[in-house]
Amino acid sequence: MGKGRNNHSQNGWHPEDDDYFVENRYIHEDDYEGYEDYLDYDDPPARTQRASRASRPPGTRPRRAREGTPSRPYQQPPRRVARQIYAPQKRRVWPTLLLGCMFGVLLVVGVLALLVFLGLNSIQNGGHLSGLPGLPGKKPFTQAVTQEVKLTQVTRIQVCDKIGNVSLKIDPAATTTTVSALKTVQATSDAAGKTLLNQVSIEIQPLMTLTKPLSCSSQTTTPTTTGTPTATPGAGDNTSALVINVTLPETTDNQVDLTVTMPPAVVQTTDRPMTPIQVDAAKGNIAVDGLSGIFNLHGVDGNVTVSHAVLADGSRLETSQGDVTFGGFLLLPTDPQANARYMLRNENGKINVTLPANSNVTLDANTNIGAIRSDFPIKVTNNGGPVNYHGPLNPNASTTSPATLVLDISTGDVHILKAREATQ
Repeated sequence: MGKGRNNHSQNGWHPEDDDYFVENRYIHEDDYEGYEDYLDYDDPPARTQRASRASRPPGTRPRRAREGTPSRPYQQPPRRVARQIYAPQKRRVWPTLLLGCMFGVLLVVGVLALLVFLGLNSIQNGGHLSGLPGLPGKKPFTQAVTQEVKLTQVTRIQVCDKIGNVSLKIDPAATTTTVSALKTVQATSDAAGKTLLNQVSIEIQPLMTLTKPLSCSSQTTTPTTTGTPTATPGAGDNTSALVINVTLPETTDNQVDLTVTMPPAVVQTTDRPMTPIQVDAAKGNIAVDGLSGIFNLHGVDGNVTVSHAVLADGSRLETSQGDVTFGGFLLLPTDPQANARYMLRNENGKINVTLPANSNVTLDANTNIGAIRSDFPIKVTNNGGPVNYHGPLNPNASTTSPATLVLDISTGDVHILKAREATQ
């Protein structure tokens, strides 16, 4: 076998005659001496590196390049750039918290505004929501009714109207007693409004016999000198009693405003007027002008005003939310041992009383939060807290008064004024 490279071998090499076959492989003759030295040592030295192709002995044939393989120019491998590591930055938390707080505040304000809007809408529409998208809107419908009542003399007046203003007055120009009513209902359509107006009932006695129970919280009729007892209207006094009873189909959206006008001739003209006058108007103002008798005026949400009147023993003017105003005379009993009482009372508002300068009455005035101010010479210390006074309204009076005027208020001021002219 000749020496040199075998071109017919797959790897270009073929064992030559002088090569040695050791451990299943051929060792070149030039390397065998070093291999024997390798076997003589327990820890053989490191194997010498095989000579490169350029340092091969002369006569060896270089590896032939494969046909069909294009030669590619040498390219410098891309140079790896060290990645720069930045120090982590701290995130600011307060802008996020501030934004969240602002969003929360806006949400709360929006909810509160919505609740206030719905509440105002409900109050304006009598407890129902109206005018909102998707809800049928209600609108007011009104109807005015006037009736004449032929009475030669009125011995009792009773008005029951839960919602609406009530006005009783003496008109010197009037010749007959008239009752004017203004009905107001809330409905979504004309047909519904007409139906509700027809359902509003105003019964007037003696024009008709009352067919429905009185809508008043209490029913009072014939009084005595010590007060106003309770009773029910009867048929025996239809010719002299004026009873007005208002019945509403719904007590939230509807109301009736009443105005009763009477000529002076129908009321008692004696020196001792004892005509009982009772008005119940839970939601609305009560106004009485020019009448005299035993007053029992009761309101809840509204003002009570009595002017040019004479209060008899047992009279009571009261309301819960509103002012109580009286201007006139107090009918004093003839018996010096009598204990007549006149009461003006409310929870939240003011009490204004105007009396003649020579009025002789015992004053019992009280307020929890407020002040008592008087044109009469009474000694009161106003300190912003509970204030009360019990004693003669006119300390210069020569006799002790047989009557007591009670002015009682929870939150508000009491004003006691002198009339410009004393006619009593």
